[in-house]
Amino acid sequence: MRASFIIGWILLLCAFAAAAAETIARTLPGGAGWMLSAHELWQALWPGSYLLAEVRLNAALPWLWDPVMLWFLTPPAWFLMAVPGVILAWTCRPNRHLSPMAAEELREHEVSLFLYDELVREARKWARDEGDTSNDDDRLPTHDLIDLFEREEDDDEFDPETDPLPEFVKPLDR
Repeated sequence: MRASFIIGWILLLCAFAAAAAETIARTLPGGAGWMLSAHELWQALWPGSYLLAEVRLNAALPWLWDPVMLWFLTPPAWFLMAVPGVILAWTCRPNRHLSPMAAEELREHEVSLFLYDELVREARKWARDEGDTSNDDDRLPTHDLIDLFEREEDDDEFDPETDPLPEFVKPLDR
């Protein structure tokens, strides 16, 4: 299982490398299209090995190259490596089945995540049962003791008529 998992990740890394090689192959002369098939990529990057594989397979089994291998190499190379890589990495991942201790730890973690929701639900139930409304909030300030505009005495001792203004506040004479 672990070997299949590692092979899956190696295939995923090769898929990323093939995608990078596809961008390189597009810059080479003769590279056209926005997506290259695997045999076009192979032909553009390593033409010697492509011709060698074609000649050897045609010599050994002529039916294997033309219908089978060309059909297999039609999708992009990154796709050919990414699909089995994702399947292997996902299905063969280690610790897919939790031990009883890990499952209990996961349940405790989930309970702690949903604790706030339970507390809110209980607080709303309590407010509904006690007859309080959501508009009554004991944390809001009342502003009953503060009277800013109806004072009889001025405490700041500043008189704009007698006190001179600082230079940076005075308007400019034009």
